[in-house]
Amino acid sequence: MNKRTAICQYLKQYHTGMGNAVYSRELERLFSIEGRNLRRMISALRKEGYPICSGDMGYYFAESQKEINSTVGRLNDLMTSVSNARTGLLYSCLLDPVMSIEITVNLNRGDS
Repeated sequence: MNKRTAICQYLKQYHTGMGNAVYSRELERLFSIEGRNLRRMISALRKEGYPICSGDMGYYFAESQKEINSTVGRLNDLMTSVSNARTGLLYSCLLDPVMSIEITVNLNRGDS
């Protein structure tokens, strides 16, 4: 059994429901895995359709649709924050008089 499957089974057996969440550090210790790899495995499980949720108290296997919706909302908020940071970085280039930006526009007029 690979670690990803083991993590999923462990969460389902021992940490179902938000009230039974487990901190990521505990999962890292139990499965001898570092944080980045744990997050990748959790993401892969979610992509496969496993209802692995997360909150302030850690990771858990969903017990209800409300718990899934809560995690989806958190993920949406994270995506918005990353997008806003990206936009801010791009905008900062426009404010820095030392930095130059080159923009190329290709127009395809359809005249062949």
